[in-house]
Amino acid sequence: MRRYSRSRGFTLVELLVVIAIIGTLVALLLPAVQGARERARQINCASNLHNIALACIQYHDVTGSFPSGWMVIESAPGTPIPGAEGYGWPALLLPYLDQRNLHKDMGVNSVSLYTGISNPAATNLTNPNAALNFMSNLVTTPLKLFICPSDTGYTGRGQVYVDGDPTKTRKLPRLTFPQGLSNYIGVSGHRRVTGLTGNTGIFFGNSYVRMADIPDGSSNTAMIGERDTLYCHSGTWLGTQNSMDYTSLDASMVTGYDQPRLNAPFDSYPVQSPVGCGEGFSSLHVGGAQFAFADGSVRYISNGVDYFYVNNSGGVAAGPNDHRSTFPPNVPGGRQNGVYNRMMSRSDKLPPGDL
Repeated sequence: MRRYSRSRGFTLVELLVVIAIIGTLVALLLPAVQGARERARQINCASNLHNIALACIQYHDVTGSFPSGWMVIESAPGTPIPGAEGYGWPALLLPYLDQRNLHKDMGVNSVSLYTGISNPAATNLTNPNAALNFMSNLVTTPLKLFICPSDTGYTGRGQVYVDGDPTKTRKLPRLTFPQGLSNYIGVSGHRRVTGLTGNTGIFFGNSYVRMADIPDGSSNTAMIGERDTLYCHSGTWLGTQNSMDYTSLDASMVTGYDQPRLNAPFDSYPVQSPVGCGEGFSSLHVGGAQFAFADGSVRYISNGVDYFYVNNSGGVAAGPNDHRSTFPPNVPGGRQNGVYNRMMSRSDKLPPGDL
């Protein structure tokens, strides 16, 4: 009598053990995979910063200065028009970033952003389609070079509203469409100023800073930093409204300064705040953010960088020499600005410290 052996399968317990082992391995590998992806995104982000910094340097080589932080529209020399929008430094850089056609269609060199919003047909009379689409198309253009791959929170393919009230949309008051996003914010310096008031960094109203105006050294002076959209509302490559105060968060649309700590907690301060990250610098990278310096180099700055904001004028640094003072004022041995704060000033004549 022939006997047939029955093949033995897996028991339920064995299957559960195998599934548990596979699940454990996936759980162990997933953070490593995610970390590798974020590292790749961070490298891409640094590459964007580097290319924008090189464009700034090329602009300097051609024109003799870095681009203005934002263009102040004046009714007469020294008399800004309150609420008049002006193109920001990123818009001035467009021809150096393979965006010559966009720069031309927007009429950046021929008319102001104020005129473009008031009278779109004046932007480019030789291209009526571009003129008609100025409000709804050109200003909303997402430019990949200005978007950090690690960022989240922006609208559409890469637009952002810019307004100080976090409960509302963020937009230029007279521009009803979202603007093209930028995660890369120009360093204005140590002071919370707007309009034509000068600052200690490279980008401010109608600034024309030259390499010769950076005695601290281009490798010690931060030029551009990151700001994320998810928590800190980032900025735009387009421009700013030049009201004469910060009620519209105007200067922070394209620039940031050093009073807000790096990656200031988003839930501790309003976005529109002298110490809120909506006016400073931040990123979604772990533990810090990246900055491009005036020599074109890009460095990762840790949240733990030495920080101390010297301020001799109450709540807001307003004096031209605040950035090089000690605190308390005139007290021997008082603290100087921290390393983070010093890197935002181009000529404070203080040792740069270790970044």
